[in-house]
Amino acid sequence: MRVIVPLAGPDFIRGDGSLKALQTLNGAPLLRHVLDARVWARDVTAYSFVLLDRPETRAFADGPLAEWYPGATVTFLSHYTRGAALSALAALPLGTDFAAPLIVDLADILYEATLDPAATLAGDPGLGGIALTFPSDNPAYSYLATDDQGRFVEAAEKRVISDNASAGTYIFRDTPTYLRALAHGLEHAETQTFRDLFFVCPLFNGVRDQGKTVALAPVENVTDIKMEP
Repeated sequence: MRVIVPLAGPDFIRGDGSLKALQTLNGAPLLRHVLDARVWARDVTAYSFVLLDRPETRAFADGPLAEWYPGATVTFLSHYTRGAALSALAALPLGTDFAAPLIVDLADILYEATLDPAATLAGDPGLGGIALTFPSDNPAYSYLATDDQGRFVEAAEKRVISDNASAGTYIFRDTPTYLRALAHGLEHAETQTFRDLFFVCPLFNGVRDQGKTVALAPVENVTDIKMEP
């Protein structure tokens, strides 16, 4: 199981040059605390980080990141992309097992979960993706809607179409599923972007377009790091 962590957004480096990933949370560096708290952390075979190419991020990759996750791949981007869905794309060619489950984790929400992604996907061949969700009506989040039988029907960015807010972790059956979903987003950019950016959550519409289902897995004890000072 591979985890891609896109950290190439404009908020990663603060105005004073510090990195939010190094802020402490519960006595540990924020990024490591979040990723290591994931219930599937022990099953991850590879981490891939995507960073904007700056002196601060080079030092971060060579120092703390290399110490925390030895063997992880790091991709540096010369410019901002049009969203996390495209930033994650930069790390895909560095993978080796394209048939393994793929997780894109924005690593900005801490939560507790009981989900076993690999077992859940293996138990349902028609399942193309899993979204981790929690109850909210805050328009700062992305949302996933279901029909009256609990089946996924739509994902939307910064639009409250249900009370199922995304926890910022997105699980895809494999790399081809992700790529087809991204292609769907690019082909329907007028409805699948927010402020001209490609977010990850709407890619589940592309998973549905492949004839696959998307499951919603609840999480608890949510701490949104983006909202923290």
